[in-house]
Amino acid sequence: MKHSFLSDAGNITLVRNALIEWFDKEGRSFPWRETTDPYRVLIAEMLLRRTTAAAVLRVYPKFIKQFDSPTKLSKARESTIRRHLNTLGLQSIRAKHIHETAKYLAKKRAGSVPDSMLELESLPGVGRYVGAAVLSFAFGQPEPMVDGNVVHLVNRVFGSSFKGAADSRAWEFMERFGGKKQDKRLYWGIIDLVATACLRRVPRCGQCPLSNLCEYHGRNVKEDGTT
Repeated sequence: MKHSFLSDAGNITLVRNALIEWFDKEGRSFPWRETTDPYRVLIAEMLLRRTTAAAVLRVYPKFIKQFDSPTKLSKARESTIRRHLNTLGLQSIRAKHIHETAKYLAKKRAGSVPDSMLELESLPGVGRYVGAAVLSFAFGQPEPMVDGNVVHLVNRVFGSSFKGAADSRAWEFMERFGGKKQDKRLYWGIIDLVATACLRRVPRCGQCPLSNLCEYHGRNVKEDGTT
């Protein structure tokens, strides 16, 4: 079961559609997915780096209620921000980046979040993925996104060998995989599928909507008859 992940447009479309269809039925609900407010999306994506959605859910609602604008957040003490984030890990660097970003937005942009990748990437703690997520989820701009979840799932399904989120080949592939729309449900579907079925250590292939399209699953079935 060998797929040419760089050239098989039909398989790419099948996988994309299957992920979106699965997300529509099985996708998880989080408050940051229910808003297009750029500030709320930005804060959520900054918090979601290197931690789980479940962990962020425990702090996000209270955090965003207390600091409901960049201006209010910019006036808070960094130690106060750190206390709000102490269950996420890396709270010191998270608090520093979020505080510095809020101060920049309040001072330089009158509290508004930029809608350009160049300016978003210049914000502390906002790399290419977070910038693309804000553009896509908040501003409706179609942008490819690559993080650890994306690389993990794509490598498994398509038999690719992308090295991580910094691999330019992965970004090129996701530009094609996402298509012209770069549907946000595709990316949320990837996140949720990796969290619930395509687990890194012991994947639950029997629960995965992509099993009949997946290089990893097909190889394992061929080799030992199991999933």
